[in-house]
Parts: sequence; structure tokens; C-alpha cells
Amino acid sequence: MSDFSELYELAADLTDVPAEANRNIDKAMKFTSVEIKDDWQQGAEATGLEGYAASIDFDIKYPGGAIESEIGPNLGKRQGRFGLVEAGGGKVRSSPQHAGRDAYEANKDDFFRGLEIAATDAVIDKVEK
Repeated sequence: MSDFSELYELAADLTDVPAEANRNIDKAMKFTSVEIKDDWQQGAEATGLEGYAASIDFDIKYPGGAIESEIGPNLGKRQGRFGLVEAGGGKVRSSPQHAGRDAYEANKDDFFRGLEIAATDAVIDKVEK
């Protein structure tokens, strides 16, 4: 008969991995949020709307154990209402700017890679301890 005690010990140790992973995922989320915000601000500067770029902000939230990031014009900041230039059209006589979409596209692959690393590192840290 085989001794499975080490396997049971590993299984018990891995029950804490979600907490470890959440710490790493939180770091990845914050890093990517800053990168997207910075890229969006850079793209928003091209609109020529004074103050619009500085209104781009992000907010990290933790609803029900999840981790979310909202990135975009902060309506509480000066010129945050100019976020409507992202889509253009309507009564606004400008073509869509898509600075937000472009910033997302430029960073999404790194974000997903960061999530994979965060999860893998959490498992490795738990197994090695």
C-alpha cells in the first residue's frame, strides 16, 4: 500500500493558493491599469482638448472577492466629460479618437501574460514552502 501523506499535504497546502494568487493578480491589475491609463493619456493629448488627457484615471474595486479596474475619463476631474470624443459621432463634430481602445489593445497581451505568471508564481510559492 502506498503512502499518500505527501500528496494530501500538498493538496492541503494548495487550498491557500487563491489568496496568494489574488495578491499577485492585484499587483498585475494595478500595473496594467497604470500602463493603460498612461497610454490613454498619451493618445488623448492628440485630441487637442485641453485637460482631457489629465482626466484619464483608474479605480481598483474588489466586489465580492473579485478584482476590477475601471479606466477612463474621471467625470469629477476638469474636462472629464470630453470622454465622448472616444466614440465621436452624434452631435460632436469629430471623428472617433479611440485612445482608450488603442491603449487597451496595446496592453491586453501583457496583462494576460501577467495573470498567467501571477497564478503560476502563487502555485510555485505554495509548493516550495
